[in-house]
Amino acid sequence: MKKKPEYMNMEEIHAALLGILVEFDRVCRAHGLRYTLAYGTLLGAARHKSFIPWDDDVDVSMPRPDYEKFYALVKSGEIVFHDHFVLAEDRGKKALYPFMKLMDDRFSIKSRSHIEVPFLYIDIFPIDGVPDLPEKKLKAMHRKVLLWDFTIDMNKWYVIDSWWCYLLRVPMFWFYLIFICYGNARAIRKLNAFCMKYPFEESKMCDCRNWGLTRDAVPTSYYDSFCELEIDGHLFMAISEWDSMLTTRYGDYMTPPPESKRKNPHSYRVYRNDTPD
Repeated sequence: MKKKPEYMNMEEIHAALLGILVEFDRVCRAHGLRYTLAYGTLLGAARHKSFIPWDDDVDVSMPRPDYEKFYALVKSGEIVFHDHFVLAEDRGKKALYPFMKLMDDRFSIKSRSHIEVPFLYIDIFPIDGVPDLPEKKLKAMHRKVLLWDFTIDMNKWYVIDSWWCYLLRVPMFWFYLIFICYGNARAIRKLNAFCMKYPFEESKMCDCRNWGLTRDAVPTSYYDSFCELEIDGHLFMAISEWDSMLTTRYGDYMTPPPESKRKNPHSYRVYRNDTPD
């Protein structure tokens, strides 16, 4: 009988994620692409000079012009990743999310709650312009984004092998059928087109608008100046206004949350080399 592989602990996952982040940083610097550590990863660099100890999520963001250039350079072959690194695309029939992920195929993941990409990854979010509109209209636009996000989520949750999914299939069949018929690829295409209507370079404010994160818009000028922050002895790019960014999102970000709230946001396990049977 084939031995079931053991899943990796958080320290091992962090070491693997660091390798992916180092590779992403390498190609961005080589091609003059702007990016910044983002969300919990930026917070971890500022507060711990490492990853947040209980978090296996690594996020970076790129202004939309750099994000699209990054994708084009990968597709044209001008960006060549080192062995084992693979880009999960944000477009086309096989896309699962409206943003890209850089994966390392030496580490497989198995989610217990939804369909996921096959390998350990970092998230790469595009930063789009936020229109100069009244708050009421911005909220209406955000609700539209959330509907597309929900459609994308439903296309990943409904078909998974989970007990609660089986229970929901009968009473909510027609509800789910609407989202599944609409389709994941169409929702991603419509969502990204909607978010790109307001170009980053022509907007005074910007934010990640395509994954329900629009609540912390910052001046586009924040992306004019960059510095470096340390994670486990390696230096990565961050906007110079990182303190303002973190304060806007988290408030007193240097004070860790109580232990009861230190929860891993993901529900997957990570394995070396192969997915368990």
